[in-house]
Amino acid sequence: MTSVTTKAKPQPGQNRNLMIVGGIIVVAVVAALALIIVSSQGGSTGAIDYSQIPQSRTSDGAFVLGNPAAPVTIVEFADFLCPHCQEYEPTIEAFIKEYVLPGMAKFEYRFFPVIDPTLSRVAAQIIECSDTLDPGSFWRAHDMLYGITLSSRFSTDTPREFATQMGLNYSALLRCTSDAHQVDTDQQLGVQVGVQGTPTLMVRYGDSDPQWIIVGGQVMSGGNVTLQILAITVQAALSRTQ
Repeated sequence: MTSVTTKAKPQPGQNRNLMIVGGIIVVAVVAALALIIVSSQGGSTGAIDYSQIPQSRTSDGAFVLGNPAAPVTIVEFADFLCPHCQEYEPTIEAFIKEYVLPGMAKFEYRFFPVIDPTLSRVAAQIIECSDTLDPGSFWRAHDMLYGITLSSRFSTDTPREFATQMGLNYSALLRCTSDAHQVDTDQQLGVQVGVQGTPTLMVRYGDSDPQWIIVGGQVMSGGNVTLQILAITVQAALSRTQ
């Protein structure tokens, strides 16, 4: 039998108290959800001090960050003009802080222009030239350009803004781009290993060629590989060396 419950009449001020409590609960839930989203995406927690991390280049010129003795390297093929690459950058930043900075893994960046046949190449060339004109500045330039492209569209004026922010001579930067061909090398490698879009994440074990990340029998051939998947990949490589 269904009983009928008679509701008590609210006392003066009770509705106001309920509204306040309800508001507090809603704020708490929203804050918790925001924290979960940021954590799952590897949210940014501040600038990286690249002076504390070894920097090198592969035999074919790609820029690498991390302990040379690390058994595993995460390789990213990306385009600075690619919106998905820009959105994915906080995950890369979190990976560098959690696994590259402590020496457990390396990170390798590869240019792979897909958005604009001219401007995507120019973006790659000015980053390479930043390191040519100011050795050791690649990773700072990498972050600087992502910051610029997140706030405005990349245009023919962007290299001048980039040079100003990096403290580089603009004319020298432009002259350098005529000899900056790392983007061609990286693009050729990407095509060779099956890259079709950006961002694409792959893995190297030791000196092996880049290969697809496989976790639980699943091939991660698309973009936006989560920080959790990257962590599993690193931990698996570390366990094989112990």
